[in-house]
Amino acid sequence: LISLSLDEGLAPTILRLLHSALSGVHSSEEKEGKKRDGEKSKSKEREKEKEVEKKGDKGDKKAKEELNTSLTQLLLESLNDELLIKFLKRFLLQSNHSNVRWQCHALVHSLYKHSPPTQKVHLVQLLWQLWPDISGCGHKASQFVDLLGYSTISTPEVLSKDTMCVHLVHEAIELLRCQNSMVLSHANCHVYSQLASLVDFDGYYLESEPCLVCNDPEVPFNTIKLYSMKSEVRYSPNTIFLKLNGSHMFSQLHVRINEIRKTKMIRTMNLYYSNRTVQNVIELKNNRSLWLKAGGYKLQPSQTEVKVDFPLPIVARNVILEFADFYENVQGGSEMLQCPRCNAAVPAHPGVCAACGENVHQCHKCRAINYDERDPFLCNSCGFSKYARFDIVVEGRSCSAVDPIENEDDRQKTLSNINQLLEKADNVYKDLVQHRNELDHLLVALASGAVVTSRSGSSSEGGVNRAIQAVAQLYCQSCKNSYQELSKIIQSVLASRKELVTYDMKKLQTGKITAPSEPTTPITPLSEGEGVSLSFPLSAAPLSEGNCFGCASSTLEHCITVLKALAFKPETRKILVQENLVEELVEFNLRSGSAELQKDVQRLLCQLTRDNPAATQDLNEFITQRVMQQIKPQRISPNLTSAVQPEIQLLTASIAMEDSCWEERLKAVMQLFRKSRSHKSPVVMAAVTMPCLKILHSLINPRVSTSKSDIEKLTDSTEVLANIRKWLKNEPDTGFEKWKESAIREEPIDSDALREKKLARKYFQIWMDKTLKSKGSSPLTLAILKQASWLKVMLFNASSRAARRMACNILYSLCNGETRQRQILDLLSCFLDQVGSAGEASQEFLELFQKLMQDNTGRWKLYLARRNILLQIGTLISKEIDYLLKLEETTLNSDLSQGYALQMLTALLKSFLAVESIKCQYKSQLVGRVLNGYLSLKRLVTQRTKRIDECQKLLLQMLETLTSGTEEERKEFMAVCVQTLTRFPMGDMVTPIFVFEQLCNIIHPEEEDVGEFFLSLEKDPQQEEFLQGRMQGNPYSSREAGLGPLMRDVKNKICTDCELVALLEDDTGMELLVCNKIISLDLPVKEVYKKIWCAQPNHGQRMKVVYRMRGLLGDATEDMVEKLDEGKGNDVDEEEVYMMSAVLEKCHGLDAILTRLSHARDFIRSHGLISAALKLLGYCAKVKINRQYLVQPQLNTLNILLGILNMALHYEQQESNGIGAAVAQQVLSVTEPILLESSSQQRVIVRTISEEMNVKPLEQEEDSRLPMLLRHIESPFVQSNLGVREGLMHIIPFLTFGDPKNMTVLLKHFAPYLDFEKFDSEKTPENSLYLDCFCVVANGIGKDESSEKLKDLAIEMKLTPSAVEYIGNKTPSKGSGRFDSTEWSECVSLPSLPHVLKMLTGLSQHHSKTQLMVCEVVSQLHLLEQVSSTEHHIGTLAEKLLETMRTNPTCDEKIREVREATRTEKKKRAMEMRAKELGALGFQVNAKGQLIAKTPTAFKDIESEVIEETGIRCCICIEGYRNQPQKILGIYTFTKKVTLDEFENKPRKTVGYSTVSHFNVVHYECHSAAIKLARGRDEWESATLQNANTRCNGILPIWGPQVSDSAFASSLARHNGYLQECTGLYDPSFRSYAHDLRLLLLRFSHETSFSAETGGGGPQSNMHLIPYIIHVALYVIDTTRVYQREEKNLNNFVIATPDKWISSSYELEGPLHSITVSLLIYTLPQWEEHKLMFLRQLIVLAHARNTSSSPIKNLPSPEPAQYTVYRPVLIMFALVDGMHRILKKSLSATGAELLTTMLEYIRNNDVAIGEGCDKLLAKYQEEILPAESFEEFCDVIDLLSVIENPNTFLKELIASVASQS
Repeated sequence: LISLSLDEGLAPTILRLLHSALSGVHSSEEKEGKKRDGEKSKSKEREKEKEVEKKGDKGDKKAKEELNTSLTQLLLESLNDELLIKFLKRFLLQSNHSNVRWQCHALVHSLYKHSPPTQKVHLVQLLWQLWPDISGCGHKASQFVDLLGYSTISTPEVLSKDTMCVHLVHEAIELLRCQNSMVLSHANCHVYSQLASLVDFDGYYLESEPCLVCNDPEVPFNTIKLYSMKSEVRYSPNTIFLKLNGSHMFSQLHVRINEIRKTKMIRTMNLYYSNRTVQNVIELKNNRSLWLKAGGYKLQPSQTEVKVDFPLPIVARNVILEFADFYENVQGGSEMLQCPRCNAAVPAHPGVCAACGENVHQCHKCRAINYDERDPFLCNSCGFSKYARFDIVVEGRSCSAVDPIENEDDRQKTLSNINQLLEKADNVYKDLVQHRNELDHLLVALASGAVVTSRSGSSSEGGVNRAIQAVAQLYCQSCKNSYQELSKIIQSVLASRKELVTYDMKKLQTGKITAPSEPTTPITPLSEGEGVSLSFPLSAAPLSEGNCFGCASSTLEHCITVLKALAFKPETRKILVQENLVEELVEFNLRSGSAELQKDVQRLLCQLTRDNPAATQDLNEFITQRVMQQIKPQRISPNLTSAVQPEIQLLTASIAMEDSCWEERLKAVMQLFRKSRSHKSPVVMAAVTMPCLKILHSLINPRVSTSKSDIEKLTDSTEVLANIRKWLKNEPDTGFEKWKESAIREEPIDSDALREKKLARKYFQIWMDKTLKSKGSSPLTLAILKQASWLKVMLFNASSRAARRMACNILYSLCNGETRQRQILDLLSCFLDQVGSAGEASQEFLELFQKLMQDNTGRWKLYLARRNILLQIGTLISKEIDYLLKLEETTLNSDLSQGYALQMLTALLKSFLAVESIKCQYKSQLVGRVLNGYLSLKRLVTQRTKRIDECQKLLLQMLETLTSGTEEERKEFMAVCVQTLTRFPMGDMVTPIFVFEQLCNIIHPEEEDVGEFFLSLEKDPQQEEFLQGRMQGNPYSSREAGLGPLMRDVKNKICTDCELVALLEDDTGMELLVCNKIISLDLPVKEVYKKIWCAQPNHGQRMKVVYRMRGLLGDATEDMVEKLDEGKGNDVDEEEVYMMSAVLEKCHGLDAILTRLSHARDFIRSHGLISAALKLLGYCAKVKINRQYLVQPQLNTLNILLGILNMALHYEQQESNGIGAAVAQQVLSVTEPILLESSSQQRVIVRTISEEMNVKPLEQEEDSRLPMLLRHIESPFVQSNLGVREGLMHIIPFLTFGDPKNMTVLLKHFAPYLDFEKFDSEKTPENSLYLDCFCVVANGIGKDESSEKLKDLAIEMKLTPSAVEYIGNKTPSKGSGRFDSTEWSECVSLPSLPHVLKMLTGLSQHHSKTQLMVCEVVSQLHLLEQVSSTEHHIGTLAEKLLETMRTNPTCDEKIREVREATRTEKKKRAMEMRAKELGALGFQVNAKGQLIAKTPTAFKDIESEVIEETGIRCCICIEGYRNQPQKILGIYTFTKKVTLDEFENKPRKTVGYSTVSHFNVVHYECHSAAIKLARGRDEWESATLQNANTRCNGILPIWGPQVSDSAFASSLARHNGYLQECTGLYDPSFRSYAHDLRLLLLRFSHETSFSAETGGGGPQSNMHLIPYIIHVALYVIDTTRVYQREEKNLNNFVIATPDKWISSSYELEGPLHSITVSLLIYTLPQWEEHKLMFLRQLIVLAHARNTSSSPIKNLPSPEPAQYTVYRPVLIMFALVDGMHRILKKSLSATGAELLTTMLEYIRNNDVAIGEGCDKLLAKYQEEILPAESFEEFCDVIDLLSVIENPNTFLKELIASVASQS
């Protein structure tokens, strides 16, 4: 009774209490029980105690049960039925909160559980009394329905009473029929059913009266930031006023307080709220009566979190947070504050900055000043607090609430508001009606198929029907928004009316207005008949009961749920069937409603027909009739699937149910399957056949397997087949039980009769198989499957992939034994013929075939191979190829899927060849087929598709597999290739190309391309200071543009990306190193990767390329790689390399090549064939046996090759596209070795070839080949192509073949052009060309007898004498002057002279007559060889001629005499010149050859004074403090936000900043001026240019000797501003600079890059930065007066006991921080005194952090770690020690005076400090870093004087700390 009058916010608590009281479950008992269960017994006594406890628990449990029963009895006696029904309605049906309904559900369940049987029956009857009311509760009745169904079927007394049972069933079915009728007659039913099939249906938004049951969703509580809900906020010195953007309900408040300052901390915090609507938040500040206090909270000092859980949720429109009391720090009055403008330290009193005059008490954020309160906690303007930061989070949600009515003004306001809402509701309803009309129009258009134009005018997106798109947009957006808005308005109207009625009733009852009441939680309207109830839910007052489509749909779901529960019991199931529930469900509910509801209906129907043959038969007949009607040929429609889907799903669900009627259901499935398979329509197959197959497959392959014994019995037994037709007709002895008796017979295992029966069965089976095989028939099972035409249709169904997959799954499921698998493989082998016609529809079939053959041993493939399946596949492949060739000849059209069957069959064949035994056995039979297939596919042009290309690749791979065996096998394949080539016509220009390429690949395989690889381009670390930028895209792909083909391109890429423009065109300025070798820029990148990088062991995929400036750090010491090893050295024997080509001589392959070349008449069509044939012929010509074969006259080799050469030259002369040139070069390269071989043979053979060549000219030309080739010299192509011209001239001498006639023709052809005098006077291009050609001819003449005759003929024709005479006449005499005289210049510039020298060199080779003739002008030639000529290289040519002549002894002796005489004369002249030069210098040479001075030489020293800067200077104006003492300098720095220490013992690590620099110094004025000039760039983008292209974002000031204090302070404040901009942190305190210095020292310690973020700056730059960071930190210490505090902290650190060392290792201000601070606080003597203590704690820190990254209490082991563990902290110790000596060596001040002294020292000694830093850096790099042990480290930094034995020191230190911790 109390709970009915309470608000819903408190009702859950009361319900929970009631449930706890009735169920006896308490939270404390639950915890104790879990604790007892979690404990483990350790002894027998404990086990005995547990047994006693268990007995006691059982007794307690029994007592509790009795108590619960008595309490339940007492409660039920005290409650009347009316009150209990009211309670159930209130909390189980009408509550809008699901947790309340579930709590009520649990409470009623407890009542039911602990009630006696009579009370249970009564409770069930009460629940059924409420059953008709659920139609108005919609989805809220789900808990009630669950409780109703459970209690009904759990009460035997109810089920045993037939009358009551029939009544309950009747009530349930009546409500179902009523709701079915209501849904079908609903005005929007048809619209909703159409929309459900078109859009994502999530609600009913076309109702004329909004239902508050369906449209009042339960909004959960969410975590929200309070400031995100504000619409306005104001502040006072200690209060935050928030006006929210609506009404919100809060259950929790969480305040986080960060950055607390101890000078003023919160002591008391009060929270107020108000649910009043205010116009302005100022009203909250001025009217305290509006505030309602939610609570006050006391905080501890430095408390960071306040978490408030409200017992009852509060509803608020405004929130006020008041900080009422504070913890005041007494010393706060004397605290130094920081000036917000210049950051100077200012006393709190009077609070005015002496430097800039600013008030330091102003807000640091908005600069506002609170004149009423000097030191407010919050700023009045912006709410900023310098004492803390606040983050306020709430658990809440938005809700609907109205202002309470307290007087007549409020009442009038509420009435006005109601009127406004109703007017607004009317407008929204009109919009909803308009949307409905548009929706009807669109649905009609969709039904009629009319074209609908999109409302937006744009085309549909994603290919969706525009009408459907418009429907979706209209319903799911417009209608939904309007309906939801209308629901909210009605909700607000009802809430306002409720408040109005409440006020009027109070006024009537009291006669006056009562006192103001507190605002309520979510406001609800009146309950029926009982006046006002403040707790009744708003949604419980339906506007139009029974007319909501959503509620009716929910009620249907509830009815089905209850009926499912009733159908669970046999007693009620029978009554449900008798009440014709099956017909009702099938007629109305099977097809309507949501998908989940339809599934529930299907389950209900299955449950109703369980073990009921009559009902099962009726349901099966209904399903089959419906489906049969739809699949009649005249009624088949494209929408057949949706038409029969419900019936098919129902059939599937019924089959899944296990009961006694399963066989009848299976018959229905088989009937449908047999009927549907006769239809060829794809629609019938998809809608009926496929689902039936799925059902059958589920039965064949059930999820729950049969017992092992049954499987063994079925497997071992013979096959017992069933007759489906008889079984479907229900004939006797055809049922499952009869079949099972035949299939499984239980017989004794040891029975002799059983053994005899098995043997008889076995041999009978063998006999039957052999008999069937001899008659060409298949085994019985296989034959039956073959006859199943439906299986073939399903396997190769072109319209449905799902059907094909299902058929394959069924076959796979049947393979439950080796026998079955063998039979299925045989069946599938028979179906292989269908692959060609099926095409892509055979994919699943082939996948199944491959899957069944999969076996690690390959035994199934061997089985099929022995059944000749390879030949079958080969035949099918040939058939497919023949079909493609036929299409190639008859049509130009092609299908993109063409070749699929061919590809799959080829892949299948390849899978067989993957088995080594099959490949070896069938290789010889398949090579020809595969080669023929590949060559045939190569000929395809018009029918070529992607699949055919892939098939061609597969055939090629198989061909390589079949031919990659032994050498003998490859030779056999070469013979097969030659034989295959003869089968193709001579007009085929494609097939021979592949054959020739294959033969080339076998003879000399080409190297494979390396493919894609990656390059990592890195800067030399030693040149970090000098090279700007870095390559940001590492790693780079070798295929990226600009990274090839040469290493020069890589260099240019680096220069471009790093903006090294000066090195872009200079190939000598930059070096590239790979594997520590300097790489020539002319080398290919791929070759460098393959031959240098990959040659190294353990190389990675990324080739590391290091770039650096050449000579920057001295001469390079690495090896230089100018060229790469080509792999073809001089000692390579070509006979051995190309020995495989000798096979072609034996198998007539050379004849076949020449035959193909002889039939190549059209060069344009056959140039590819010619190129491939010449390549193969070139390989063959490298072997002597082939050359000897080719020179045989009957082959007509030279005639054929020269004919090809003539064609190529003619073609190139006409087209000039390079194809003819390439072929011509090939011909010449092949012809020359053949001609050389012919010249080495006997004269008879040579003469015969010559005669043959001249007697049988190609193309019946009258003249011979020699004049023809000579005429080609004049062609423009030969003139422009030096390689072709020289090759042509090389073979021309061989064409004479000792024939005087041909020799004469050759020499006479060139004789007119060998008039050298004429050429000198009239130089023409034609003469120059012929002279060049003759020089090549002369050098190409051999040394055989024919060549001797040709050279003799040249002498007879006066060609050689004329050349010798020309040299004798044109060469000046020896005494005619110097070689640079005019006479010699004219001589060496003669055009004929180089040609004469070249010609004589060629004619003199191995010819004594010519050599003796030339010997007459040896003196002239000796003079010419001394001439230096860059144009014609006369000296080189003359020297070469003389060296050629030295083969003749006479000439050799004369040449040596001339050269020796010249050498003696030159030596004499050199000595005379030396003596002359020494004399001019005052020296002379004595008789012994010693050098002595005649007179001393005096030099005058010239001294000049050059005034320049000696210290730091500006990088812009190049002036420093010497020339500009008043201008302040600064260092460009780069600072970023970082975590100060990753090992800090805090969940949230402290953040700070870290600074690095390139140490470029600049005047602040110069920096500002440069920024003004660079207007288009950002400040720091412009500064990057001055900072050597290194990123920067700050300028650290340097306090010069004459710079004023104020100027330095202003610059430092400016630097602090820079820090705040780039990091977001503003903390210009001493500790920030100390941590920054520590992080910089750690970079040195860990050898971390200084330029990773900036692109510049290295160790030297940052070593110079350290003194100036120290300088700024000293200045901050001095100005903030914190020296005494820091000195005290440092002394405390030094005297800390070892037991605290480990814990301090995980503190931010631990040993690393303290040793950094020592640089600022300690004098040098103090450092020397305490440095060992610092060293000890640093070593402990490194050891502890290496042991664990999280804090530990003690060290696990007393043994010291490796040196590398302590190395970083030792390096830091050494750097701090060195910096102490640099800055304090000459200082004697102590205490606070040290600050001033160090400041002055750093200000005035920049040069000395810089030199000291350089020395420290050198020691760091050369001594400290290379140290490899602690002992070596102590030696380097001079610690051996205090640590005598470093290893003992380390062991004792770790052991002592481990023992004390």
